[in-house]
Amino acid sequence: MGTVRVEATPDAAAAIARAGEYLASDPVRLNVIWSVMKQGADGGFPGRFWLLETDRDVAGIVMETPPGYLAGVAPMGRGSVDAMAAAIFEEGHRLSGVAGEAAASSAFAGIWSDLAKTAAFPEDAQRLYVLGDLVLHQSVPGILRRARHSERELIIGYWTAFQAETGLPRSDTSPAVASGLSTGRIFVWDDDGVRCVARATEPLGGISRIGLVFTPPRWRRRGYAAACVGALSAWLRNEEAANAVLYAQLGNPTSNAVYRRLGFNAVSEHLSYRFGDVGGSEVPGAK
Repeated sequence: MGTVRVEATPDAAAAIARAGEYLASDPVRLNVIWSVMKQGADGGFPGRFWLLETDRDVAGIVMETPPGYLAGVAPMGRGSVDAMAAAIFEEGHRLSGVAGEAAASSAFAGIWSDLAKTAAFPEDAQRLYVLGDLVLHQSVPGILRRARHSERELIIGYWTAFQAETGLPRSDTSPAVASGLSTGRIFVWDDDGVRCVARATEPLGGISRIGLVFTPPRWRRRGYAAACVGALSAWLRNEEAANAVLYAQLGNPTSNAVYRRLGFNAVSEHLSYRFGDVGGSEVPGAK
């Protein structure tokens, strides 16, 4: 692996400038890290970014943004993960948890639990998909369109419900909704009213990530989510020359089946872990 060093910076723009070639080398698997870093650079959001360098090239990234959120770990081999975890720990920084491809996040959680003398609890399992040959279903009534500013409160309500239903940390969604509306990255499926909402990130390296796909329970089992994701995927290809990726929780077989029928192919599995207090005193359910 050659000479290995880890450098940390709170400057997302500086991290992107240093790691640009690395990020562009695998825009599918590194999409989350790249897009979140770019959002931080564009918006000046706080965070910390660790770059693992071998000789003169970046070979791995761990990011924590905003502070206190699960750290995102890029796909890395065991040796690189160990070096990264040790460097972050020796810096005196403490992480609340980690998320990333299963092998890397699990290895990181293991070494971190040893270093910090803490427990690591698995929290979520997802699968990353990339679109292959798109298969559209034309029988669903309605159209895809950009969300309107007048629908702001409705979209906030949808995404708040999405957080609760998927077990994501509860947070104020209004800033993200305001940003998505202003940049035109929030889309809805409209069938005499909003039936499904989704977001598509700005393409990076020819890849846009579709996420936050949510249909309220009263409108489910009518094909709205499949129609929305399919039409949005087609729009990305036709209007932005970008391909779509998305994540689906492995605990939701329905969404996984829907995405496969649309032509999405599995790339990798992802796991997230929450770390307990130093000393291992925290147990699941204890408050």
